Amino acid sequence: MGDVARHAGVSAMTVSRVLRQPELVNKDLRLKVEAAIRETGYIYNLVASSLASQRSGTIALILPTVASSIFSDSVKGVADVARTRSVQMIMAETNYSSAEEEKVIESLLRRRPDGFIIVGVSHTRATRTMLEKSGVPVVETWDSTSTPIDSLVSLSNFDAMKAMTASLAQQGFRRIAFVGTVTRDRRAQMRAKGYMAGLAEAGLHEAVIFNARDVTSMGAGAEVAAQIIAASPRPDAVICLNDVIAAGVLLALQRAGLHVPRDMAVAGFGDFDFARHLIPALTTVDIPRYEIGQRAAEILLDRVEGKQPRPYTCEVSYRITVRESTERCARSK
Repeated sequence: MGDVARHAGVSAMTVSRVLRQPELVNKDLRLKVEAAIRETGYIYNLVASSLASQRSGTIALILPTVASSIFSDSVKGVADVARTRSVQMIMAETNYSSAEEEKVIESLLRRRPDGFIIVGVSHTRATRTMLEKSGVPVVETWDSTSTPIDSLVSLSNFDAMKAMTASLAQQGFRRIAFVGTVTRDRRAQMRAKGYMAGLAEAGLHEAVIFNARDVTSMGAGAEVAAQIIAASPRPDAVICLNDVIAAGVLLALQRAGLHVPRDMAVAGFGDFDFARHLIPALTTVDIPRYEIGQRAAEILLDRVEGKQPRPYTCEVSYRITVRESTERCARSK
């Protein structure tokens, strides 16, 4: 750093500030220092810096899976904020396993990230204890709880799926099935409970639930469609855990010669990009996926930097987006 300072004709403190807080440095001076860095081939030693500052310049993002595109916009939201705040993002997946999440977090804590963003609020006791004792900020996302570890970007999967069920009931559907999963993922469980609550509130039948083997596969949706078609009495509408499964169900129904939505309506969850481009376009629950990641990263880094001294909770909203796959006018065609 001293060599860079001499080359640029500035102090070592100025070089340090350009590397760590470039937004605080005059543009011309910053460009001069950056040119000196390139010319001298200097590489900033993050390990030495972290020892001095007690900060690593990294944040950890824990996902259930990297195979599902439902989380991709949230990842981008985190990455965009991290980039503007000059920190790096480390990403890890848990495969929807609380035990795997415990191992991942224990491993990452040994590397001392400045904070964690975690999808979900259901953790093992050991995971909660590790995070609470670590002293680093934590932001949980994509779910709701009255007992967050630290901060929370809250989304009620229960309320969202209850609202979707109510929407179909209001449109006149009277035998509404649900496609969920056998995994113990809490978000999936809350969506199933929201569906059942929606049925009860509408005064409809007992729950009719089918389970897909894989929440990230259209093929799994297609497989479960065969069970739905064979059901007696056959549902006149089906709500799926997410849009990927819903797309698989919708396409399989059409291959079987059924008309969507006249013979059976289909709805999803997540409003993936492809949902509006299906034929018919898919009714779904629109979730602000990018905003979840963006707000989580902002809250976390404000906590890391001391701008938000206390745990903070914010709630994001959802919207029922009705499209052709359930519209009553389309059913009459």
